[in-house]
Amino acid sequence: MRLKKRVYDFIEKYLREKQFSPMLKDIAEETGYSLNHCGRVVNELIADGHLERTRAKKGLRVTSTSHT
Repeated sequence: MRLKKRVYDFIEKYLREKQFSPMLKDIAEETGYSLNHCGRVVNELIADGHLERTRAKKGLRVTSTSHT
């Protein structure tokens, strides 16, 4: 599975289950990649329009129903 999809799916599931955004540390632990690499992937997902930052500190929101 591509890393972008893994990160997107993890964030979507985490938000659904816990009602708040995962930290980069959580994403890195789930994927096995570095914090820096996961941060870049999250920023790519934001740039692609799949996620957006919220007003909450370090908050994320899913903006699309599926990631391609």
